[in-house]
Amino acid sequence: MLKPLGGGQGYLKAGFLGFQKSGKTYTAIQLAIGTRKHFGLSGPIAMFDTESGSDYVAPLVKKQTGVDLVGVKSRAFTDLVATAKECLTAGVSVLVVDSITHPWRELCDAYLVQVNEKRKERKLYALQKLEFQHWAAVKGIWTPQWSDFYLTAPLHIIICGRAGFEYDMETNDETGRKELVKTGIKMRVEGEFGFEPSLLVEMERVQEPTGDGGFRLRRQATVLGDRFGVVDGKTCVDPGFDFFAPHVKLLTPGANVPVDTSMKTETGADEAGDATWQREKRERVILCEEIQGAIVAEYPGQTAEEKRKKGELLHTIFGTRSWTAVENMDSGKLREGLQALRDMLAASRDDGK
Repeated sequence: MLKPLGGGQGYLKAGFLGFQKSGKTYTAIQLAIGTRKHFGLSGPIAMFDTESGSDYVAPLVKKQTGVDLVGVKSRAFTDLVATAKECLTAGVSVLVVDSITHPWRELCDAYLVQVNEKRKERKLYALQKLEFQHWAAVKGIWTPQWSDFYLTAPLHIIICGRAGFEYDMETNDETGRKELVKTGIKMRVEGEFGFEPSLLVEMERVQEPTGDGGFRLRRQATVLGDRFGVVDGKTCVDPGFDFFAPHVKLLTPGANVPVDTSMKTETGADEAGDATWQREKRERVILCEEIQGAIVAEYPGQTAEEKRKKGELLHTIFGTRSWTAVENMDSGKLREGLQALRDMLAASRDDGK
């Protein structure tokens, strides 16, 4: 299985997070235009638009590229997946998703609606929100259809996501009480996906004094993660493509050896979620109870003679008088022994007649 690695990453996988009016859309579009130009691509820039931001940046795209901005206005997760796949066949240069927060919410909301529809059929009360046991199923839809596509598709993709605060419980040094405090900022999307971009940027609004008692708003970018390490941790006010160019220039055009995300590991799980070893253990317990039940039914007493006959019966069938040894035999041997025991007891009864 081993083979040479390090052939390079050929496609930009960038992400911008920030609160409202922090400059995510405009900066993402500038990065898309610059990436298209840097690699000499001829296809259009596409946008999956959940907030009508395309109406404001489309003229800039047309002016800078000479080609219309194309895309889809929707918040549906299924439309996001379909749009991304169409970008591959339509020769799109760069796909911008703004905002990724909405398709994630729509998927969660749609799942809740469908769960409640099933609950209504069974005359159960409606849930107000998804519960713990539902998240694995929701992520089971999100990850293969979107996360894996984002990481492995031979397509430059830039996502924008709304920011949200992270909270944690910390002990107040003065009062000794635990308090809920803000510990950071994260992208409001499925938890693991927020860390997937190879270039992750936080956008903020900052007030810059004008010197006359007033101020003007600027948009500041802070690189939270750069897997190449060339702009990691750097900050820029009103960034353009030049700020991100060192990362883009290290991409290897056309290189695409995606991680194998197909499911291959055989866990042996059954319809109840039990793996092979769990099933084996359960079957041994059941078979031992059956064996014990058959013997006790034939010899229900506790006299010395009956105990001797029980031991002889075990030895004849299983080659041991130890019940512990029998309990630790594999289910196949126990199953054969149970059948032999039943046949022997039945024959003994027939002889007694």
